[in-house]
Amino acid sequence: MTPLGRRLVAIISLGLALLVVAILTLRALGVPIALGPLASPTPVPPPSLTPAPSVAGSGSLEEALAAIEADVADLRDLPPADIGPPRLVSRDELEELLADRFVEDYPPEEVAADNVLYHALGLLADDQDIGELSLQLLSGQVLGYYDTASREMVIVAETGLTPDAEAVYAHEYTHALQDAAFDLETLVTDASDRSLAELGLVEGDATTAMTLWAIENLTLEEILDISQTPLPDTSGIPAWMIRQLEFPYLAGSEFVTQLYGTGGFAAVDETWADPPRSTEQVLHYAAYVDDEAPVEVTAFTPAGEVEVAVDTTFGEAMTAIWLAALGVPQVDADAAAAGWGGDAITAVSSADGQVGVVLVTAWDTPIDADEFVAAYQQALERLPLFGHVERVSDTEVTIRQGTSEAFVASFAGPLN
Repeated sequence: MTPLGRRLVAIISLGLALLVVAILTLRALGVPIALGPLASPTPVPPPSLTPAPSVAGSGSLEEALAAIEADVADLRDLPPADIGPPRLVSRDELEELLADRFVEDYPPEEVAADNVLYHALGLLADDQDIGELSLQLLSGQVLGYYDTASREMVIVAETGLTPDAEAVYAHEYTHALQDAAFDLETLVTDASDRSLAELGLVEGDATTAMTLWAIENLTLEEILDISQTPLPDTSGIPAWMIRQLEFPYLAGSEFVTQLYGTGGFAAVDETWADPPRSTEQVLHYAAYVDDEAPVEVTAFTPAGEVEVAVDTTFGEAMTAIWLAALGVPQVDADAAAAGWGGDAITAVSSADGQVGVVLVTAWDTPIDADEFVAAYQQALERLPLFGHVERVSDTEVTIRQGTSEAFVASFAGPLN
């Protein structure tokens, strides 16, 4: 459930991912180092943990990139991808390319719809625009991308093929291999929870492959240098957007790591034929193994003179991110979302600019429903909107929220 979980973002590599690979590689080499706020994956290391010298300083640039491609294809055990020569660009050039792609992949009508949703959820201030914030966030984070339409690789390499650029290239070439073998264009690219879950497989696979490649091909000093690289400035970006962006890399790496542990990349390849259907399955590996499908929930049908902007699924990952953004301690937000069974979320707007949202949820057990209700009631203390929670049954809870109580009642009916 994210404006960032679209085709463009499904094929990019972020500064965050580079930091993740440095941390995971150092862990695999026995260096104690902490990871960020979400999952804490430790990829299964290959038989040898003695890093080889970097290829950045040997031979021509073309030879170095070809060597990375051969190594990654061998590591992933997939046929080489026919992608043509990569484009190495400056940061400014990449941001110009990204701005053009952003408008194409996130058109104004989708930006407007998501603005209704995120304002109605209390995640954006009145003067914030999700499109502007998303572009700002991506412009500061993107180090390169693989384009599924042109089958072209674009990488920032202002100072040549540094270890940072090598690792990014390994990550992006994994996306090229994925595209050739599994066709990335067939994945869900809407704003649903399932789309975010599939993105977890895409980026988790590429991040795990990049990590294992780094262990074999970068020196410990180079990996330490990468780990010390500061993250781009995210001033003015809501913390929830950063957590949303982290999810495919951190939780996705944890998910793929567990797949890898059962049978190497052959097990990962099998999962491409049956990708996770919810972020619950990404966050809880057992839910994927047990084929715990999301509960089918009937979406709310609004009444009155309103326009439906968004009608989709929210999911466990976004539920936790949302509650935390509204002031619930992260550990409590995660616990409250962990019993998620299914949901349907509908966001509406009125001609005079009012916004509202109805979130219909199903929970695994009555206790799980209790925890969610308690967390939302805590969030109400800081919610800048009107909010109402209703326990529909032992395992069903409905949230009605919007600009004012009168507006919510006008499209959502009497509030019990």
